[in-house]
This record gives sequence, C-alpha cells and structure tokens, in this order.
Amino acid sequence: MSRSVLNYGTSGSLVTSAQTVAVGFAGGSGVAWSASSSQPNITVSSGTGTGNGSFMVSAAPGASGTVTVTAPGAAQSPLQVQVNVRAVTPGVPTGSFDTPVNGATGVAGAISVTGWALDNIEVLKVDIWREAVGAEPAGLSYIGDAVFVADARTDVEADFPASPYQYRAGWGYMLLTNFLPNNGGSPGPGNGTFALHAIAHNAAGTSLDLGARTITVDNAHASKPFGTIDTPGQGATISGNAYVNFGWALTQNPYAISTDASTLAVIVDGQNIGRPVYNQYRPDIANFFPGLANSNGAIGFFSLDTTTLANGVHTISWVVYDNAGRGDGIGSRYFTVLNNGNSAIAGEEPVFVPPGGPAEHLEVEMEELGRIELPIGAWKGYSVVNGERRPLPVGSSLKGGVFYWQAGLGFLGQHQLVFERPGSGELTVGVTIGNDVSSRSKRR
Repeated sequence: MSRSVLNYGTSGSLVTSAQTVAVGFAGGSGVAWSASSSQPNITVSSGTGTGNGSFMVSAAPGASGTVTVTAPGAAQSPLQVQVNVRAVTPGVPTGSFDTPVNGATGVAGAISVTGWALDNIEVLKVDIWREAVGAEPAGLSYIGDAVFVADARTDVEADFPASPYQYRAGWGYMLLTNFLPNNGGSPGPGNGTFALHAIAHNAAGTSLDLGARTITVDNAHASKPFGTIDTPGQGATISGNAYVNFGWALTQNPYAISTDASTLAVIVDGQNIGRPVYNQYRPDIANFFPGLANSNGAIGFFSLDTTTLANGVHTISWVVYDNAGRGDGIGSRYFTVLNNGNSAIAGEEPVFVPPGGPAEHLEVEMEELGRIELPIGAWKGYSVVNGERRPLPVGSSLKGGVFYWQAGLGFLGQHQLVFERPGSGELTVGVTIGNDVSSRSKRR
C-alpha cells in the first residue's frame, strides 16, 4: 500500500479532508481486496476492488484506529493503515520557501518555485505572488497556485511524522520568467529584479507568508531554448489512447529549432517516448515573441496513449535543443491517468547487467528537475521512507532493467530507493536532489 499512517486533526467542524491510499499487487492483478475500519468515526469509501486500485479514508472527531486491507491469496495479506485522529487548536501553517535561492542572478526561462507547508488540520493551498514593480500600485501581484506533491519531501515527513498530510508537504510552481514585466533590466519583458512571495493558507482561514525570494532575471541574454507545456494542465486528470499534449518552444536569435522536431523529445516518467509534431502557428506566442526564427511555428503537439500507463500520477516534459546544440527541459507537469480497467504495468525482465559485477549501493546527485537513467539490471523497485517500502517516486519508471527518473516540481533533499535484481541481491540507491548540484554518481 502507498500509505501505512494517516493523520487527521479535528476542531469542531474543521477536519482534515479524506486521504487516498493506493493498493498494488506484484504479479497478481486479478486479486480481490477489501478495506474496513476498526472505528465508527473512521470511514472507508471505495473500499473494495480487484487488482491495483485505491480507497479513501475520512475521519470525524473520535478515537484513532486502523484500516485493514484484506486480499485473500496475497502473500502479505492482511495489511493495516494506522489512522491517528487528534483534537487540535487551529493555528497558523508552518513551512519554508526553498527555491529559487534568494539573490539568484542571471535567471532565465522556466524556474521552479518550491518549498513545503504543513498545518495541524490541513494546508489548503500555497499561492505565489510578486511585489509591485515600476509604476504598478503598491502590494502583491498574483502569479499562480502551487501544486502539492506526494513524497517529494521525505525529509519534512521524517521531521513532522504526526502532521496531517505529512507525506504531501512539498509544493511547487513552474514560473516562466519570460512573462514577467520589465523591471529596470535589459529592454523587453522578463528582465530585472523581482521579489517573489509564497503564502500558505490553512483550513481555519489563516495564512502565512513563507518569505520572500529576490531574483534577478535576464532573459535578454538567455542561452537556452524556452517554452512550456499547455496540456495537460498541472495536476489534470486525463484518459484515452490519443490524448493531445500541446506545448511550445522557442530559442534566441540567431539560433533556430529544427521544424521537423528532430531535436525535441517528449519525456514521460523519465523515458523518451517520442517527438512532437512541431512548427505550428499560434498568434499569442507569435505576437508576444516576434522576430525569432520559430516565432510563427513555436507550437507542437504529441498524441499520448495513456492506456500504456498505470492509473495514477505521472510526469511529462519536453526536452528541446536548437541548432547550436543548446538544450533545456521545458514544461514539467504532473498529470493523473484514470482509465477504466487500467492496471499497473508489470516490470520487465532486466536486459542489462552492470559491468564489473553488481554494486550493492549507488549514490547519485542531480539538480532540481534533473533527469537520470541508471542501467542497474533491476526488475522491481521501491522508495524507502521512514523504514517502510512505498512505490517508486512519482516521475520515475523501471523498464528493461533501467531506472528512469525525471524529478518533478517540489522534489528536493535525499531519497532512498531499493531495487530487486534476479540473482544479484538488492541494490540500494541514494538520490540527493538539490537546486545547484552537478549530476554525478558513484558506486561502492
């Protein structure tokens, strides 16, 4: 199961909202299961299924208890979820604004704005704002809402194990700085110094400014392609065998992006799954970014067969290179697949054996939003949080013995993974994600 502990806070009519637990089977997709509660104030909905699925747990003021999941015939049946229900006094959220680094200069293109937030009942949202610039009225201008990301901040979960939604403390927002106004920098939009704020709001109606981060943006001297994904929307739910993924990409003069899309790639869960159809016209992009080599053909689209993906949360982004070999990732969206009758895809048998014999431990460091491919000869893997095994992180996949991971918005800090390899024992992998780390790895 995806969760073994759920925490709820209550104060009168204020109660932590329902939480979801995923149920998964290895090599037994046809196994029937059911979930039941030990206490009348703890309610299970969608509590039966066959094969991989999920159920929801709601709590009302009262005693703590357990939810027991029984799957006759499954090796580990039954399993339990500890449900902690606590009466609390509503307070103020707590949290942190972690990236971008305060005082960062030379910022261009899309950047991740991330941190974490918790509350003794629930944080409902974190929104991103900027301080007024130039002749704008004093105050804050709204930019957008961050998305909460499960299991992105295992460090925070370890520090606050009793908080509601302790596993979903991490939040992230992808900010395309090209659309910021001009604030005394080089001519044109998206240049100058800006102060960003992240504000957390809780169920009790209290908010907390998590702080300000000042950045100096210089898109006039950017050296990489830029753009974004338009569909799916951040956190959107999609289905079907021909979902259209739209996006756009441009690069600075005097360079160009190949109109045949030969230097573009669509990345899903860390894997390159193809290239979009490129060189389509859209007036808003053409008018906002005139005079570039691809201004009149910045749009691309890709037909995504979601039935090849398991129901659940995935990541998608594009990688774009121009004719000078300058490249960057754009987009970085979370999306949820929900297809009727869809089940998780079983791991394939490994097709790669690491040279020089198997390693027992691997340490990897990568930048925020970075991507890794590890040919480790594994067929199954887990994320280890507080000593328990969970599914591999959102945005990762295991195919042909290779582990792929494009860390999505909000992922920072240390993550521990363990992989099973037929005939070679288990391999543990420590991944450290930072906002200024060179991607490198070492075996021991």
